[in-house]
Amino acid sequence: MYNFEILPHTSDFRLKINGNNIEELFLGAIAGMNSVIKTGDLSEKKEVSVNIEIYSEDASMLLIDFLSEVLSISHIKKAIFSEILFNSLTNKELNANVKGFEVDGFDEDIKAVSYSETEIRRNDTGQFEAIVVFDI
Repeated sequence: MYNFEILPHTSDFRLKINGNNIEELFLGAIAGMNSVIKTGDLSEKKEVSVNIEIYSEDASMLLIDFLSEVLSISHIKKAIFSEILFNSLTNKELNANVKGFEVDGFDEDIKAVSYSETEIRRNDTGQFEAIVVFDI
């Protein structure tokens, strides 16, 4: 099971994510990002599905590139993506189908996902952990 916590930051927001594995870490990251972008029940809206394929230098860059791609597609499709169906996920490559729902607008505009501070590591309990900074 994943969890996330929004941490204080001067002009942006920081998200601390924990998960038992890399998949849960990615799920927690998208859930945390969505909690800022849009709140409320979206199940009555039109469903949207997009396939994403990303190659990066390492797992930390892959997480940032994935969130950046989902954020970009969210703005283009005017949708929130909350479900990830992984076809493949390694430390350098991701192929997944993201599913979500159209929205009328966003509660908060995230401009970008920052590369600063992000490093996936194992914490004292053995869980995967990362902090991601978002520019708002």
